[in-house]
Amino acid sequence: MFWNYQVQIQTKPILETVFASRQCPCSKSRPRLRSADESRESDGRRFSEYVEVLTCAFCGWWFAFKDMWDCSCASVPDRALRTVQAGGAALATFSPALDQAQIGLLTREIEQHLLGRGSADEWATLEDASTAILREFGYEARGTARSKDGGVDIVVQHPDGGRAAIYAQIKHTRNKVGARVLRELIGTMSIHATHSGLLVTSSVFTAGVFRETEMAAQSGFFVELVDGARLLASLRLTYRTAAPTVAEILDVARPNLIILSGEFDV
Repeated sequence: MFWNYQVQIQTKPILETVFASRQCPCSKSRPRLRSADESRESDGRRFSEYVEVLTCAFCGWWFAFKDMWDCSCASVPDRALRTVQAGGAALATFSPALDQAQIGLLTREIEQHLLGRGSADEWATLEDASTAILREFGYEARGTARSKDGGVDIVVQHPDGGRAAIYAQIKHTRNKVGARVLRELIGTMSIHATHSGLLVTSSVFTAGVFRETEMAAQSGFFVELVDGARLLASLRLTYRTAAPTVAEILDVARPNLIILSGEFDV
């Protein structure tokens, strides 16, 4: 998946400290993080999973962890293999170039587009916000010219620079996005010899887009589809407009960096 927070090994010490202390790493006063949402799953015998999202009331920084216990993997009875995976908002600063008023207008338009109605005045704002989201995810991202973009609005590079660019097309519309838009993006990818793409919309996709995405993957072109619901979740996480939910975290910011692993007494 491209539209997701990337594993950043250098942040592991920070996440370990936050997990132990539950204090915000951004603020000098180190305020205690507050629980925003949680979920629990268990089979009642061998396996349990606990997910919690914590946020800072002062700066909006968020932290999420998944705490898993598995008794079936332990070496002796009354012990279990415990694994904790974590993730958090990016600590690196960037210039999002959007204020809260713009984000508010954009959010309302996306909410309307998911219902198949509303205007699309904030199309340029969406392109800028998508660029900021991708940077927050850990990529290097730059927008293309507003016109004559050849079906590509953002060019995305992996931080290590060792892999081919990802081409992103952004569609701000209340209408369902169909297969024609996908074909245009894949055509541009083919011309520029890249095989990874993102198709992002403020609305939803037609069934034909999902079918053609699978067909394209068989030919070596991998395009990830991001609909308005995932886009909204990403906006909230990036711009800290609301405390994130477990569902939003698991959708675009799944905790995936192991910060604790070993056997423990049950």
